Amino acid sequence: MTAPILLTGFAPFGILPDGAPEPLPADHQPIEHPWTADPTALLMERLAEEPGVVTAILPPLYDACGEAFAELLARHRPLAALGFACLETSDYIRLERLAWNRDESPLADAAGTVREAADIVPDGPTAYGSTLPVPRVMRELSMAGLPVTFGDFSGGFLGNHLFYRARHIIEGADLDVPYGFFHLPPLPERAAMLRRFGGLALDRQELAVRTLVGMLRRALNGVA
Repeated sequence: MTAPILLTGFAPFGILPDGAPEPLPADHQPIEHPWTADPTALLMERLAEEPGVVTAILPPLYDACGEAFAELLARHRPLAALGFACLETSDYIRLERLAWNRDESPLADAAGTVREAADIVPDGPTAYGSTLPVPRVMRELSMAGLPVTFGDFSGGFLGNHLFYRARHIIEGADLDVPYGFFHLPPLPERAAMLRRFGGLALDRQELAVRTLVGMLRRALNGVA
């Protein structure tokens, strides 16, 4: 069997996927949120049957998301990996160029854990970069008619945490596995609730992920 491309999204808050650590700490209850759909989880479900692709929905928990990624990496030995999380303050598909060794968000994960000033990996590098060809990614998504931008700060919450942990795991194992992390917009119905942004329909987000997978396949096969 040919090694796959690994894609990961996050489960909605309050809804943990199979395999998430149970039970949760007795003093931490899942945080209630007014929505139960995360576009990245829905995308993983849509692409689950795509040939040559493995998808996974990670728990929205510090530590556990990185541990889940490490297990997926060891089990599937992918040729490349892409991580996705939802960013509700943007209408763009955002290619994150840097992951910083810092959890620094006032937001709680699904177990109620808040980390406002903590290194992700003690004594680890200050930052890791995406190992995707950034100009090509931007061009491919733009040519598909999708709203795309990039960022050098992927936040101090779960997305940045996963991005940093994934790159640290890959580097520590000395693996040649390209890894890129993307923030995706909220769905239009969620954006309407926020009353600030338009969001991006799930079909358009799916087109973005399929465009990225196609680009990676061509690159891995040596096709320009």
